[in-house]
Amino acid sequence: MIKSSFFMLLLIPLNLLAASKPYSFNLNTGILYDDNVARAVLSQDIESDTIFNLGFSADYRLPQSEHSVLLFAVGIDSYRYQDFDKLSSTILNTRVDYEIQPGHEFTSPWYLISLEYSLFNYSSSLRDSAGLSLDLSSGKRITDRISIRAGLVFENYSADADEFDISNKRIYLSTDYKLSSSSILYLTLAFTDGDTATSTTDQTTASSKPSRDIRNAHHIPGEFSSQPLRMDDAFKNGFVYKLDTESSSIHLGHNYALSSHQSIDTSAFYYHSDSFGADTYDGIILQLSYLHRFQ
Repeated sequence: MIKSSFFMLLLIPLNLLAASKPYSFNLNTGILYDDNVARAVLSQDIESDTIFNLGFSADYRLPQSEHSVLLFAVGIDSYRYQDFDKLSSTILNTRVDYEIQPGHEFTSPWYLISLEYSLFNYSSSLRDSAGLSLDLSSGKRITDRISIRAGLVFENYSADADEFDISNKRIYLSTDYKLSSSSILYLTLAFTDGDTATSTTDQTTASSKPSRDIRNAHHIPGEFSSQPLRMDDAFKNGFVYKLDTESSSIHLGHNYALSSHQSIDTSAFYYHSDSFGADTYDGIILQLSYLHRFQ
């Protein structure tokens, strides 16, 4: 899921983080539309839904020197699905960032190491998981309007059901373009290599199946017929697969500051994934959020 609270950082220039108040409290609330909530391969399995989001986070910045700052953050996000309520979740996370900007010039590059631990609690207990994310990134201002950022992310999450264990790595390139003093356009291109859980429906009812894990019932293209299936309680007559995929994505958005502490964020996130079994799926997530920073 897209974390809209990240874009609150767009309201504060990086080289002013250490100079501002050492703490802040952040609120984000919004609505999303996901046109493929199952990350389904087969057209018969593609379902869309509307999701409501509410999140709160707090952070504390501890300057280490005139060139570096350490940030500690905790947060909670709630996502509520209108139709597929088993996908609803609450996410708890804690994060530590270390940022350094060796130079004092306006265009001096900065470097960031970010480590985050997240705990995911779903209405579908199969998806309950926890794990770590490591972000190694660097960025700089190109002009007074344009800034760029590039990074490498490693993620590893362990779930109650093996199919939802996720391990992947992602490389991304982002750019921000300042349209005006209160308006920022942003774009992120990313490539991800790793695991994805995808759901499909069987042609017969789930009640007729002999057990929770079965064989040779219904397989999406490219799946080995001997691979066991696990029933997915989030979808009617659903079964879940774990795929090894390569994904590319485009995230385009606009952040409009209503004041120095609040903004409206709109974005579209498109992704396309290919698995080594020749299965492909894609989708788009649209998001509208209100963001508020209390300081």
